[in-house]
Amino acid sequence: MQRTSMMVVGLAIAFHVFALVGSMVFENQVMFWHDTAVAAGSGTSPARPNETEDNPSNAPREFQTKTGKTIIVSETHPVGRSLSTIAITTKNFEHDFREVYEDQDPISDIFLADLDANGFDELYIITTSTGSGSYGKVIGFASNKDKSLSMIHFPVIEKGNKNFKGYMGHDTFKLEDQKLVRLFPVYNEGDANQNPTGGKRKLTYDLLPGESMWQLRVKKSVTLNSPTDGNL
Repeated sequence: MQRTSMMVVGLAIAFHVFALVGSMVFENQVMFWHDTAVAAGSGTSPARPNETEDNPSNAPREFQTKTGKTIIVSETHPVGRSLSTIAITTKNFEHDFREVYEDQDPISDIFLADLDANGFDELYIITTSTGSGSYGKVIGFASNKDKSLSMIHFPVIEKGNKNFKGYMGHDTFKLEDQKLVRLFPVYNEGDANQNPTGGKRKLTYDLLPGESMWQLRVKKSVTLNSPTDGNL
């Protein structure tokens, strides 16, 4: 009889615990359904980080010129886009500079150099397109004797320009003996994108004053590692 009573009490306790747990699960499920219905009814969905904001890339980079001026370069990437927004600001110039350039290819390198040897450094931002072409471009800025900063004109590639015969992108830029140098593979007719057979071309740029702005111009062009190596 005593054992039977203990079994009855045990079953009663187990039933009570089962009922309590079932009630809690049911209440939580109802709350979940309620929250889901509210979200669906309001036309909203759970927030995702950076869904509508710019996605920050590299932290701003500061470049100190040999005359003690500061040029700051920052780059951000709008969400869902391969292009960059590039901002340029300065410190300690007589007239500080701030410009924003949208829809630019991503930055691949930055150089500080005095190509015209006038005692004031220029800043050269190298951008490279995404995709198989990897086309390079220079966004340059020259110091006007530290009073202000001006943009440098980088020439576009014109059809028929012999310096770019066989050009299909894949640019590399570097400084060599305080000169800006551009290297790219040369493609012969029928070459596949991954197999250029015309060697490499090396272009050396000079910085010259223009009528309205500074200009980068090709001073020397040489084709390397080709059966017809030589100056163009």
